[in-house]
Amino acid sequence: MKKILLINLSYKKVYEEAKVKAGVPHFPPVSLASLAGVLLQNGHQVRIFDFNVVKNTRKDFIELAQSFSPEFIGITFTTTLFHEMLDILALSRECAPQAFILAGGPHASSFPERTLKESGLDAVVVGEGEYPLLEAVSGKRFEDIKSLCYRKNGEIMLNERREPSETLDELPFPAWHLYDITQYKTPRLTSRRNPVGWMETSRGCVYGCIYCNKSIFGRRFRTKSAERVVAEMEYMLSCGFREIHLADDCFTTDMKRASGICDLIIEKKLKFLWAAITGIRVDRVDRELLHKMKRAGCYKVFFGVESGSQQILNNVQKGTNLDQIRNAVAWAKEAGLETWGAFMIGLPGETEQTMEDTIRFAQELDVDIAKLSITIPLPATKLYDDLKKGGYIKTEDWKKFNFYVIPSELYDHPNLSWNTIEKYYNRFYREFYFRPSFIAKRFIKGIRTGTIFDDFLTLVETKW
Repeated sequence: MKKILLINLSYKKVYEEAKVKAGVPHFPPVSLASLAGVLLQNGHQVRIFDFNVVKNTRKDFIELAQSFSPEFIGITFTTTLFHEMLDILALSRECAPQAFILAGGPHASSFPERTLKESGLDAVVVGEGEYPLLEAVSGKRFEDIKSLCYRKNGEIMLNERREPSETLDELPFPAWHLYDITQYKTPRLTSRRNPVGWMETSRGCVYGCIYCNKSIFGRRFRTKSAERVVAEMEYMLSCGFREIHLADDCFTTDMKRASGICDLIIEKKLKFLWAAITGIRVDRVDRELLHKMKRAGCYKVFFGVESGSQQILNNVQKGTNLDQIRNAVAWAKEAGLETWGAFMIGLPGETEQTMEDTIRFAQELDVDIAKLSITIPLPATKLYDDLKKGGYIKTEDWKKFNFYVIPSELYDHPNLSWNTIEKYYNRFYREFYFRPSFIAKRFIKGIRTGTIFDDFLTLVETKW
C-alpha cells in the first residue's frame, strides 16, 4: 500500500483577465476523483489538495504534505498552468523530498519528453492516467508501463502508448468523498443549485476541428452504459451534489445512448437538475432527443456554434452548417431548455465581414447566453501546427496560451490586426447583451427565477 497525494493547481491567474468573471466555474475536478477511485480500489491511501478552494493555502499544503508524507505526488495541469506547475513542484520537493512526482493532463500528454526536459518532474503520464498511475505506484517496472515517460540513467524514455479501454464501466465511481464539496460554489450564471458536480459519461471526440487538442482521450468515442451513467448520477446525489454538469466532449455523439440515459432517469423517477455544459454538436441532436432531455431533468444545453460564417466553419473543419445550428437552437428553445452558444473569432480565414457575420448570427439565434472566445492555437492541434509552419507563432512561453487575454504576444493572425479583432470582440458582447429585447427578456426571467440580483452583479463585474 502506497500513499499518494494528488494536486489540482490554482487557475485563478488564468481567469484574471476574463471578461465575464461572474461566470467562472468552481467545482471539484472529476479527473482527480477518477484517478483516486482506481487507487483506492486497489488498497492505496489517497489525498487530494485543490489550490482553488478558498481556505486552501500554501501553508495548508505544506502541513498536509508533511503530515501525510506521500510516497507519490501527482499533478494535473494545462498548458497555461505550466509555470504554476513548476512552482508547486518546487514546493513539493521542499516539503515532501521523499516523494516521486508525476504529472499528467493535456500539456504533458502533448509534450511528454519536453515536459520532463523543462521541469524537475520524475515522470509524465501520457493520455488517460488511471492505470499507468496505478501500475507506477504499485511497483511495476517502469519499462513495462505503457503511456509512461520517465528518466533512466540520465536519459528520457517514452514508452509505447496504452490502448484505452473500449468500455468505461470498469472504472470505479470517482472518489468524491476526498473533497469537501461544500467549499465549491458555482455562480448562478452557470448553475441553479450548489454544490455542482461534473461527471463524464463518455471519453473521446470523433470529429476533427482543427483547434481542439485530443492528446488525452483521442478520437475514439468510448462510453459508459446507460445503467452505469444513471447509477453514478445516483451516487453523486448521495454524496451531496445538487446539480450535475456533463463534462463529455459531446454527450450526444451516440444519440441512441443519450436517449437511453434519459429514458432510465425518467423510469427511475429521479428528480435532479443537470446540464450538458461542455457543448454538444448541433448535428447530433433532434427535436425528440432535446424534449426527452428536458423531461429527464436537463435544463441547459451548450452548443458549439463557433462562427456565423459558413466559410469559416469549413476552414476549421467543423462539419456543421448554419441551418443545422438554427434548427438545434430552435428545437432546444421549443423544449424549454436554456440555450448557450459558444462562439470564436480570429479563426483561420477570418475577416472583418466574417466577424460581423458572427455578431449578427448570435443575435439572430438569440440564445440565452452567448460566450465569445478569441482563438488560441493550442499545442498539438492542426491550427497550432499550421500557424507554426507559416511563421506566425511568436513564442512558446506557455503562460501566453490563455483564452482570456488578447494573444498579441503569442502569435500574429495571418490577415487581421489584434486591434481589429479586439474591436469586434468587444462589439460582440456589447451589441448582444445591450439589445433592448435581451435586457427585457433577462429582466423578466430574473424576476421570475430570483436571479435579478445575480444578473446585476454580472453586469457590474463584466468588462464591457
